[in-house]
Amino acid sequence: MGGRRFAGLVLAALGLIAATSAAAQVYIPPPDDLVEPQPPLPPAIDPGVPAPAPPPTSAPATMTVDEAKAEARSTGSSVRGAYQGITDAPGAAGQIPGYQAEYPGLTQYYDNPGNMYADGAAAGYNSDAYRTANSTTRPTVDVTRADLSRANTVTDDPNAYLQGVSADGSTGNCVPLPPSPGTTNTAEWTCNVGSSVVEQPKTCTRSLTVAAWNETLYQYLCVTAPGFPGCAALEGNALCRKTGTFQVPDYNLTVDYYDCDSVVTDPNVYLMGTVAKPPPADAFQVVSNVYRCNNEGITDALTFDPVTGFPVQYVSGLQQCGSLASESTCTHTTAAAAGLIDRQLCKTWDFIGDPFGGGGYLYCLEPAAPEEVYSCSANVGGIVPESSVSKWFTQTWTDNACSVDLGTCTLASETCTAPNETRLTDGVPVTRPCWETTKTFQCQTVVGGGNDCGKLDATPGCMFDHETCLDDPPSGDGSCKVAERVYKCPIPGSTSPPAQYICGDDVYCVNGDCEPIVREASDEFKDAVVALNALGQANSEFDESTLTLFKGTAESCAHKVFGLANCCSGKGVPLLVPLLCSPAEVLLDQKDDAGLCHKIGTYCSSSFLGICLSKRDVYCCFQSKISRILQEQGRPQIGKIWGTPKKPVCDGFTIFEFQQLDLSVMDFSEIYAEFVDAAKLPDEAAALIEIQAKIEAYYAAHKP
Repeated sequence: MGGRRFAGLVLAALGLIAATSAAAQVYIPPPDDLVEPQPPLPPAIDPGVPAPAPPPTSAPATMTVDEAKAEARSTGSSVRGAYQGITDAPGAAGQIPGYQAEYPGLTQYYDNPGNMYADGAAAGYNSDAYRTANSTTRPTVDVTRADLSRANTVTDDPNAYLQGVSADGSTGNCVPLPPSPGTTNTAEWTCNVGSSVVEQPKTCTRSLTVAAWNETLYQYLCVTAPGFPGCAALEGNALCRKTGTFQVPDYNLTVDYYDCDSVVTDPNVYLMGTVAKPPPADAFQVVSNVYRCNNEGITDALTFDPVTGFPVQYVSGLQQCGSLASESTCTHTTAAAAGLIDRQLCKTWDFIGDPFGGGGYLYCLEPAAPEEVYSCSANVGGIVPESSVSKWFTQTWTDNACSVDLGTCTLASETCTAPNETRLTDGVPVTRPCWETTKTFQCQTVVGGGNDCGKLDATPGCMFDHETCLDDPPSGDGSCKVAERVYKCPIPGSTSPPAQYICGDDVYCVNGDCEPIVREASDEFKDAVVALNALGQANSEFDESTLTLFKGTAESCAHKVFGLANCCSGKGVPLLVPLLCSPAEVLLDQKDDAGLCHKIGTYCSSSFLGICLSKRDVYCCFQSKISRILQEQGRPQIGKIWGTPKKPVCDGFTIFEFQQLDLSVMDFSEIYAEFVDAAKLPDEAAALIEIQAKIEAYYAAHKP
């Protein structure tokens, strides 16, 4: 009886569905019905209005379109002239539907009605509604109710699904049901279209400038007395600092001392002297020893004027260069750069003329090679420096002009391209660890036309579902820089679900396995099993702290837009680069493959120049499949929302909310096999046969 009652309810429900799915008939009344009758208008006030013209005669059959238009225009003009003053009658505005005192935009068509065609076409072209209605590229909507396919199939031939079975409990005339919409082995796959940010390397140089510290400090004294501001020029000078004050009470004077960075010209201040200004904290000191030497073995020589050839002086104690050229602390320089006077040496010379007559002179016969000058930052053994100097230097790094906009670039590396060089600065060899560096930047450039959906378009079974803009915040003009396209694709390695059958009132088949049901209401065995498991799951998942059931947790994974780094591979597909994914993302992928997660959506997690660079998929994950199904199909029943990708709502059901759920209308086909296989009813006939066989075997073995 239970099976027959359920079948009757099913048929009634299916009949209702079939009735509501019929095409609706809409009644449109004739135009006259739309106009309410109005009292007759009073006669026109103007007595000079002529009587209405008689109706025009019928147009001859041979009248052309243009002739008909001209005839109509002439008739309309005469009627308008006859009744033009009727609107001036008292109460006309209240009796004429839609009457307005002025129609400045419409009167132009009185004598030129043909202009309405051109004006109407122009207005239609500029109308969004007109363009949408007449567009050949506007999206179409499939209104087919796939979820009603099973019900419609039974409705078309209900008797076929109510056939009895044979007495032995075999399947008999069981009829397969169409596949349930909840059992399709598909999952969402995503790709992206739009603009992308491309990184390009750019280089710039950075150079070091070293300058000798030669600044002078000027020390001043000034006197202040009543009526005599002798320190006014120093007090208001930003380059001067007071260093001391001395009071002279006997003369009512105040003596102040100042240090200034520049000269102050004022008759009331007195310059006490100058001193070298202390170098700044980041300055460095270089000690330079200047050596002058030769490589010809000359120890004594006569210097001479290279222009006239006349001798200048006789010098001795000349030194040989030896290892100066190979010393790492020495730099070859010139006499002038090192602060020395250049000189020309003569190896041999002679006296020309009569030494006793007073007309002779010395003349250089063999000039020596030019002397070499070295500046060394350390003492060199075996040779005496001709001069030594100690100087302070400051250094400044300068970024040379680059041909790129560094506002869209990030520094990737910096390499020294001039290391450990010794350069002559102010006559002193200065060695620095680096004199020049090369900076390498990664600069972002926006390019359009990105599209990585080709693989999904070429995958058999993948169908485009919808598109979501990832711009955050969205543009004000409705455009979209980067969009995510969602496809419905078959899960790799998945198989079609086993067939389900309906067989009458004493046999029910699930997944191809049929069981004889002899107890009342057992025709709903599969749903009863799922419901019982749902109640058991509710007991195990009850959160005493919040008094909620089937609570989920918000989890997310990231993948780069137009990139290979993807930790959200989708159901049935292993992660492409699991080493780049966090342990939480790897676990989320496993949960999603197991059917424990519901996807909330996607949001842009990082962007540059308004272009989305990476996105995050957000899920609510649950402890079991049945918890996920109850959440997915129960929330719409009570209006419980999932939230947004940035603020997901994975809360469980309260006791009150769970009590309002109607489990009988939920589709549990995804998990039928998991529960039915574990709770199959025994085959009573087979069990009786097996028991009888065991009894007979017992007596056969124990008979006397």
